[in-house]
Amino acid sequence: MSIKTLITADDFGFTANINRAICGAYEKSRVTELSLMVDSYGTDEAIKYIRDNNIQNVGLHFSLLRVSKGMKILRSKDYDDILESWTKDQLTKAFDEEVEIFEKKIGFKPKHIIGHKQIALHPKLVEYIGNYCVKNNCYARSNVVHKTLQTAAVPKNFNIGRVTDEKFTFRFGTPEEMYNLYKKDIQNAKQKHDFKSAEFVFHPGYAGEFEKGLTSFIQERIDDINFLLSDLFLKLIKEENLQLVPSSEI
Repeated sequence: MSIKTLITADDFGFTANINRAICGAYEKSRVTELSLMVDSYGTDEAIKYIRDNNIQNVGLHFSLLRVSKGMKILRSKDYDDILESWTKDQLTKAFDEEVEIFEKKIGFKPKHIIGHKQIALHPKLVEYIGNYCVKNNCYARSNVVHKTLQTAAVPKNFNIGRVTDEKFTFRFGTPEEMYNLYKKDIQNAKQKHDFKSAEFVFHPGYAGEFEKGLTSFIQERIDDINFLLSDLFLKLIKEENLQLVPSSEI
């Protein structure tokens, strides 16, 4: 039995070099979903690509980042500080603003809501965003623990919208190493339960000096794009009988 599998490229719109990697992966059908940052250094270019190619499988990468307002690139400690100090009303207002920007620039509602560093799952936000996803039939990522940001579990029995049964992410190295790591992750998941859907989360990106000044997550992005474009990625998909689909089919 095939497993419906969403391959998401996070951080679309972050910078031109990151866009270049994501577009390359998308054009080779290695990515099924684009997660757009609506007010970053490469946003305008990303939106042009979406519009020129009539791409529909695009969602909001909710980031609290507003380059047009002069906000600096936020690091994990910045997010922790904001999530602690901002009120629930301030955070939900920021979410509403990003949704409004998305709809105005893209022309339709986001197909998914994914929080940068999983901020959408924060206790001050999760109920509000979960209700939005249910109301608008959005895909919502859950059960991914970010390695640097303080995260919180989704409240028990709370519906945050459509989700996949399994998530796979944060494996890095050579294409062969990543193939082996993901292969092991999938096999371990299959031993636990008979899952019917999965999401692979990637952050494909190329890097120049500009990107190096914005994020320490550089080699990991390069590892992701190298793996996505490799024959080993296709081998993994075939061997594990993964059916690549957009979030609308999850």
